[in-house]
Amino acid sequence: MKKKIMVLEDSLIVSKLLSTLLKTNGYEVSEFSSVAEAGRMKERVDLALLDYQLPDGTGLDIARTLRKRSPGLPMILLTARGGEISESEAKDAGIRAFLEKPVDSDELLSLINSYLN
Repeated sequence: MKKKIMVLEDSLIVSKLLSTLLKTNGYEVSEFSSVAEAGRMKERVDLALLDYQLPDGTGLDIARTLRKRSPGLPMILLTARGGEISESEAKDAGIRAFLEKPVDSDELLSLINSYLN
């Protein structure tokens, strides 16, 4: 059974690029573009890939919600500016790693594979 990854990204272009990369590498993908939309998600996912800056909140907001629902869920935060968030704040929300955009696809896949395989 394929592993399923949640992609929460408000930029349609970035979301499609990430989804294509993940699907090409054998993952199923569920795409969301807002904290509210992701918060209504009913399906189970194996990993969450979260943009930091979203139109209705931050990736940390949904990370806290996801952590309550699935305490062991691996979550990776993507940020345009590394200084936006402190490492301790990210860890407190359940984030295991964060990457600066533009994300290196090999680095992202390696990180995802380390969490899921």
